[in-house]
Amino acid sequence: MPKIIDLLNNLGFSNHEASIYKVLLENPGLTVFQLSKELSLSRSSVYPIVKNMYSNGFLVLQNGVKDHYYAIDPNSLLTQIENKMNKSILDVRPLLQSLSEGEKNNNYINLLNYDAILSKVENMMLAAKQEIVMNTDLDLNLFSETIKKLVRRHVRIIIFSFKKQNEIAGVEIYSHNFTMQSGNRIMMVVDVEQVLVANNNSIRNDWIGTYTNNSFMTKIIYEHIHHDIYLYRIKEKLGVNMFEMHPDILLNTLNEKGDSCDSDSLKK
Repeated sequence: MPKIIDLLNNLGFSNHEASIYKVLLENPGLTVFQLSKELSLSRSSVYPIVKNMYSNGFLVLQNGVKDHYYAIDPNSLLTQIENKMNKSILDVRPLLQSLSEGEKNNNYINLLNYDAILSKVENMMLAAKQEIVMNTDLDLNLFSETIKKLVRRHVRIIIFSFKKQNEIAGVEIYSHNFTMQSGNRIMMVVDVEQVLVANNNSIRNDWIGTYTNNSFMTKIIYEHIHHDIYLYRIKEKLGVNMFEMHPDILLNTLNEKGDSCDSDSLKK
């Protein structure tokens, strides 16, 4: 059976407060000096605790030549704590909700190292209710068990990749089938509510990434992956890269000149 001190701790009492209340229930009408002897504590340390408990309504004071303290009735104590707790809950609930709403679309979390990023990807995937849209050149076998669970839950999974990927039952894969030694990027949008972007950083020689539920950033990455798939499907439909067929549509930016792996891959 739990000790009464532990139970009072759960109600917000410190160890000393719980001990004082218990002692006064068993021995009503003690002075601070008597309490300090009973608890093997100095009078100077007991006095402020007793004074605070009296101020909070947990003790009753009988004035006299010497002040004597009594513990209030347990039912009164518990009712008082319950009422105070209920009021605190009522007061804090709208404040917490307003904070939550205010931060809903403004959370950015930086992720460092490959394992932490893979773990976040797994957690995001498992939280999906309707749809996952992903762009990655990681081997999809990394997520095979998670993908199976999602397919059973009828979550739609759409994946774009420059890397050659094996077919997976229940998953829509659009791949350029390039041979790559190792993956170095992932972008993923879950239920158009949260997004993760990560890559293997050559300077750190490890993966870094960012997660956010910011609606604007989510839509940007969502649209980016759509465009990758659109370009892939146009190439499949026409049998030729659209930029090769119509080079005049290029903007002649640094990106198109080869300052990004995406542009190089598209030109292939």
